[in-house]
Amino acid sequence: MLFRTLAAVPLVSLSLAGCGSGDSGSGSDVTLPAGAVAVTAIEGIAWDAPSYAATSVDGKVPLVVKNASSLPHNLHLIDSESVDVGFSLEVNGRNDVDSTTVALAPGTYKLICTISGHGNMKADLIVK
Repeated sequence: MLFRTLAAVPLVSLSLAGCGSGDSGSGSDVTLPAGAVAVTAIEGIAWDAPSYAATSVDGKVPLVVKNASSLPHNLHLIDSESVDVGFSLEVNGRNDVDSTTVALAPGTYKLICTISGHGNMKADLIVK
């Protein structure tokens, strides 16, 4: 019986690893939180859009970053005073997904990747 239990562990792990992974162009199976802002890193060291819109609910905005690129990326949020809001989402490989919910006041923020050589990964996040 122990053998069957241990043998099933890798199969369960593999099936769980597939849940929640995906990319922006494949009809992925990622379930986004209601109202989430989905930002995708794409080939060419870029975000998939120059700007994103969010509506703050109870002062919070859910953010999701997906990696459709072959390179690792991170997502930092910079406020209007050029201060990092204080979190980082990491997607190290293709199809990785990371998410968080952030307390944000209405305004315009910058989404950036801080990895060396990724300086052109900038986009606006407009929160209402």
